[in-house]
Amino acid sequence: MMKKILVLLLLAAPIILSSANSTVSGKDTKEESAKGSQEYVMGVDVKEFEKEYAKVHGNELKKMEEDGNPADFVLDDGKAMFHKVDGSKGKSCASCHGENGAKLKGIAISYPKYDASVDGGKGGILTIPMQINICREKDMGAKPWAYGKNEIVAVELFVKSLSNNMPIKVKTDGPASKFYEAGKKNFYTRLGEWNWNCAQCHVKYAGRYSRQELLPPAPLLGDHWPSYRLDWANTNTIQERFKGCIKNMRPKEIPEFETEFMRDLELYVTAQANGRLQHVPGFRR
Repeated sequence: MMKKILVLLLLAAPIILSSANSTVSGKDTKEESAKGSQEYVMGVDVKEFEKEYAKVHGNELKKMEEDGNPADFVLDDGKAMFHKVDGSKGKSCASCHGENGAKLKGIAISYPKYDASVDGGKGGILTIPMQINICREKDMGAKPWAYGKNEIVAVELFVKSLSNNMPIKVKTDGPASKFYEAGKKNFYTRLGEWNWNCAQCHVKYAGRYSRQELLPPAPLLGDHWPSYRLDWANTNTIQERFKGCIKNMRPKEIPEFETEFMRDLELYVTAQANGRLQHVPGFRR
């Protein structure tokens, strides 16, 4: 009998330790619920985080990327599809935007952005995947691609690669301001059974560990998409990453690609990276 009790205690120990070291306490939750959504103080300096990350993980990811980022194949596919004629008007993306996207250099660093024509003319946030489908339907007479699927991810990656090593400069003022604030609200609103929000991991507790990973601060989240992620074994977009994080919060529903929720959140997160150089494709754990 004593042996059985000892085994049960040993099995329960990791759960007890996990609960004791939980990054969110019951007190935190009650206080924030009483006050509503609130902003946090950033838990770590960005430069200090980068030093700590390099100290802990070395340059293993950089070495793997130098050996070959699998997303480079997706980039090649995107370039080929950019030049492929499709639709009833006999055009390709290159027909309007130039060979190898010459007219698009420096364009991607301003996306997502406000556009008065989206959402039925009400105005809202326009992302690069949305712009690709608008061009396909309006200018090429082609069917829109499904969001989050290979074709549109590949072309987005190619288009964004044309602005590599340029500083991100997403606008958050003027007509974009209310959508930026909506994205901020989405970032700070608690969701699901776990009662988490984005800001807990990437602001308040940024720089701490979640399992074996250091949680990156918000300014490091938006400069490398689309990315190849080892845990996906695939290349996808920032909105796919949002869906994965939201799924971990265990809500009743997960927002679909390019909904207003997702676009506003993408605007807010990308704006946190303003001034940082864009680098795609990314390569992450």
